[in-house]
Amino acid sequence: MFSKLFLYSILFLKEKNFKQTIPQPKVEDGEEVIFEATTAAVRRSAQLFAALQSKDGHWPATNPGPMYLLYITGTLNTVFPAEYRKEILRYIYYHQNEDGGWGLYVGGHSMMFCTSLNYICMRLLGVEPDGGLDNAAERARKWILDHGGVTTSASWGKTWMALCFHTYISSHL
Repeated sequence: MFSKLFLYSILFLKEKNFKQTIPQPKVEDGEEVIFEATTAAVRRSAQLFAALQSKDGHWPATNPGPMYLLYITGTLNTVFPAEYRKEILRYIYYHQNEDGGWGLYVGGHSMMFCTSLNYICMRLLGVEPDGGLDNAAERARKWILDHGGVTTSASWGKTWMALCFHTYISSHL
């Protein structure tokens, strides 16, 4: 999938007049990978990432994967008007994978952590269990159940689910 990050990288390198000066090593099928080829590949990568680094030392990037964090902050209803919430849902719907789940980044393989939190986010934003664009919530729930349920999420996923639940309960008391 063509990403904004890829486009940004091309533009950033063009702006810096970056030219890769280390030749790309070639290793044919069945050929032994030698020290020189490995060293050249690592040096090429280091040269590229040095060129992508900003003046202040960070590497600019987008990480739209954790879009479910928009609700967890607990300020969604006071900070974001209804139109913003509709746009959040539109963004979530648009980036749902064909299999019904979400990956850590747009186009990434579906993961329990991301899918369960996006499902929770949709529900907290008022989407019915079988609702959403193209039945997004139903498809997400099916993916979750087909892959062992939310309890198979990593420990940090369970932590975020607990925070979602706390936010929901706190806002409905």
